[in-house]
Amino acid sequence: MEKIKAWIRQIKAVRQKSIRNQVLALVLVCGLLIFLSVSALSLYALESTCTALENHGRSVSRLVAESVGESAENNDRDWLRQMAEAEASYIDRELEINGEDATILAQTMSQILTHPEYYRPRQLPLSDRSEDIVSGMPYIHYSPALRQQGIPAELAQEIGLAANFADVLVPLSKTYKNYHTSLLAASKHGYMICVDIVPGNDGENSIFPSAAKKADFLANYDPRQRPWYKSAQQENKLNFTAVYLGEDGHFEVSCTVPYYDANGFAGVVSIGSSVEDIHKQVMNVAAGVKGICFALDDKGNITFSSEQAGILAAMPGDYDIRRSGETALAKAAEHMVAGKSDVERVTVDGRDYYLAYAPMPKLKWSFGMLLSTDVVMAPAQQASGDVLAKMESFAGEVQQIFLATAGKEALLLLPLLFIVFYGSSVMAARVTKPIRQLAAGVKEIAAGNLHKKLAIHESNEIGHLAICFNAMTDELQRHMDELAQATAKAERAKTELEVAASIQAGMLPEAIKAERYKGQLDLAAMMHPAKMVGGDFYDFYFMDEDNLVLTIADVSDKGVPASLFMVIAKTLLKDQALVKKSADRLADIVAAANDALAASNREMMFVTTFIGVLHLPTGKFTYVNAGHNAPIVGQGTEWAYLPKATDPILGVRDGLTFTARQLTLARGTAMLLYTDGVTEAMDEQQEQFGEAQLRQMLAEMPAGSDAAEMLNRVRAAVKDHAGAAEQSDDITMLGFVYHGPSETA
Repeated sequence: MEKIKAWIRQIKAVRQKSIRNQVLALVLVCGLLIFLSVSALSLYALESTCTALENHGRSVSRLVAESVGESAENNDRDWLRQMAEAEASYIDRELEINGEDATILAQTMSQILTHPEYYRPRQLPLSDRSEDIVSGMPYIHYSPALRQQGIPAELAQEIGLAANFADVLVPLSKTYKNYHTSLLAASKHGYMICVDIVPGNDGENSIFPSAAKKADFLANYDPRQRPWYKSAQQENKLNFTAVYLGEDGHFEVSCTVPYYDANGFAGVVSIGSSVEDIHKQVMNVAAGVKGICFALDDKGNITFSSEQAGILAAMPGDYDIRRSGETALAKAAEHMVAGKSDVERVTVDGRDYYLAYAPMPKLKWSFGMLLSTDVVMAPAQQASGDVLAKMESFAGEVQQIFLATAGKEALLLLPLLFIVFYGSSVMAARVTKPIRQLAAGVKEIAAGNLHKKLAIHESNEIGHLAICFNAMTDELQRHMDELAQATAKAERAKTELEVAASIQAGMLPEAIKAERYKGQLDLAAMMHPAKMVGGDFYDFYFMDEDNLVLTIADVSDKGVPASLFMVIAKTLLKDQALVKKSADRLADIVAAANDALAASNREMMFVTTFIGVLHLPTGKFTYVNAGHNAPIVGQGTEWAYLPKATDPILGVRDGLTFTARQLTLARGTAMLLYTDGVTEAMDEQQEQFGEAQLRQMLAEMPAGSDAAEMLNRVRAAVKDHAGAAEQSDDITMLGFVYHGPSETA
């Protein structure tokens, strides 16, 4: 009885907060558990077996999933590659038929115009007649310019003969009756013979969506100004255009072929197809494929797609997805444009896909199919779940057997319970001593004495913990020393970058005094680097009394290397300009600067440059655009971009030649020079600010705005567009307003 009372007192002592009492309680409990475990050794073994079965089940499940997944992936990759190649071949042939039809129409027009003696003049309905032009009806449309200047007798004779074109045009158009299609021949003289197809009942559906659309078409439509006409005239061969917005409001792709008369080029035959209809054809061919189908042209633009929105949607304009922010997709697009056939894993809008692609050689396009990785791995996941369910069921049955056995073995524990308590007190005292020593040492280390060493030589976990604490203090001391050194280095680097930024800002020109311009010009400039230092720069200075040099440029990199290259490029251009001192030698100035840059360009950096010379008394502006963004010029609401750059960038190779161009600025004309950090500024949805939005913003600018206000408005518009998105590129602008020659000049 006395022993039992002593055990109870020991158990109550646990309430005290000493380490010894807590360890004593722990030893008592652990001793009890140990003896319970020894008594139930067989039960423990059986329980371990159950756990092993469960783990083995999971292992088998993973193995099955991996095996089935690998097999499914290989099979689906082969299937996807074969499907992409078959569909690419089919669609290539379908679109090639459009090309063959367009070629037949072009040959027919050429035959009529080169052999007029075989035909008699005839008449077709005009587009401006009071009754509607309906689907399938051939008609003639005159451009506004042709109507205004009148139709001479010789041209009227040609139009009458060309009307025989309808004999081939109408039958051929019937093969397109289920699609939004326009088949036409557009003359270089401004008239057009056309049949428009609106799906439905031929002869009943008007080709005009509304009266307003009809009025706009009659008043403004000139086929010679359409992108498909210009593309065919420039290419001078069978050509498929990029996606553009048609007159009926549908996105279209046209197959175009030029035709000829006795004097050469006479016009363009076009078969325009709705992107939506091409999409339907693609999906009919790819029936059963639960994925995304699309095609790329040789410039990386999406020509048609099963997607209506997003990065893979077919949209008008040039958007090369090889420049997409999706790295894997952009790399795969390069392979597609190169005419390769393969299956790759890509990520689009955060989702993983398998992309199978194959070339369409006749059109120089490439067809692609995306299939979600979830679809490919579904068989593996299903098989894994089935195996795991079976193993869990088996483990449950074994567990029931274990519980029945444990009840019988519990009766063997009672004789052993008394033995556990005898050794508990001694064990608690022995375990507590090194713990108290450890606590005292750790307290001293926590107070800041990192040189303290714990002298505990136990061969158990306490001794190992003491060794770890001693090693920790050594490592902590070493890390503190390294942190102090790293902090000092970081401060020095920050100071050096701030100095570099200050030096770079100091190299940009300060404002020229207003009287130097003689009242003929208002000029402003600004630069906002994406990093502390940038690669953009602008410059302006007088070559002589009347000629002002204006420069803006963008180096191929960012940060300190780009800023150093910027300094070299800026200096070379200015030195050459001040040496040659002639606007007529501007091309030579740029060529000399390029040769000097290329001679020492070991890092293969380059710089896009726009440099111009403004003759203040006359407004004559001579410029060279070496691979830079085209500046925008205008006044009031009329703004337009200068022609795109055709000259090479600077610094890559010496011996290059450059071409100087000229224009004359009228009084009140403004010009904005900028880097791509303006038009390519991204918002949080990765949408660019764009050239169209820049032009619209300038057109809405209040009349009489000076150069500084123009730059501030552009900067504010770009900032509003970006929102919370981080600035990804340097933003640099230089703008001026030409006020014409001074009254005293």
